[in-house]
Amino acid sequence: MVGILWRARRRIAQHNLSRAFPDLSRQETSRIARAAFANVGQTVFEVLRFGRTSTERIIDSVEVEVDGLKHLEQAADNGRGALLMSAHLGNWELLGAWASSRGYALDIVVKPMRNPLTDALYNAQRSAHDIGLIRTQIGTLGIARALGAKRFVALLADQYAGREGVAVEFFGRSVSTPRGPAALALRFGCPILTGVLVRRPHRPYLAVIDPAIPVTRTGDETHDVTALTQAFTARIESYVRRWPEQWLWTHRRWRD
Repeated sequence: MVGILWRARRRIAQHNLSRAFPDLSRQETSRIARAAFANVGQTVFEVLRFGRTSTERIIDSVEVEVDGLKHLEQAADNGRGALLMSAHLGNWELLGAWASSRGYALDIVVKPMRNPLTDALYNAQRSAHDIGLIRTQIGTLGIARALGAKRFVALLADQYAGREGVAVEFFGRSVSTPRGPAALALRFGCPILTGVLVRRPHRPYLAVIDPAIPVTRTGDETHDVTALTQAFTARIESYVRRWPEQWLWTHRRWRD
């Protein structure tokens, strides 16, 4: 069974890579896929290693170089809360722990995992790091409450959203992406930031936080939601292009 699942995931990764990077050779896309699998394995190992270790002890043992800290500081000072859009890239779990360690009041939107034991482990670690949890079952309401309390809300915005999503381009192809973040940013007038935390060989982790995406209202909500969603999706794509070996290529992002 494990072998069958492994082969299926490998096929999905190879298919996704060939669509995203059609000019790359099969040898190169295979190399990226193997590195991406290794990244997931390392991320899981780090989650197990940190367990319920306090945020302070984790940050003491993990060196992080930051590019764009001022953008977080500016968003924290605006008094309206903020959305932090990220992706399954690098160590996405450590990104939340790092932000919390810097004193930012942070909630994350979490989707229940298939394995309840794994779900409990991850959520216990998140809570130990003073990270609030917003279940997807009450996602919009929970996000609204967090923003009303002037907190940061972190979301992983790189997975298929089904019929309820908005269609935008990702690597030149149409993909369904959650519309909620853009709709809430328009409603609350809060900034949307994007960022990732990636690992580098023999160097500290790198946290990249990019400037807030301008929230523009034209009076056409559908247009505005689509434009904002496209803007943060383009940011996610830029991260994946920069660090393709660290993205979760095994997810069926494209469904056409």
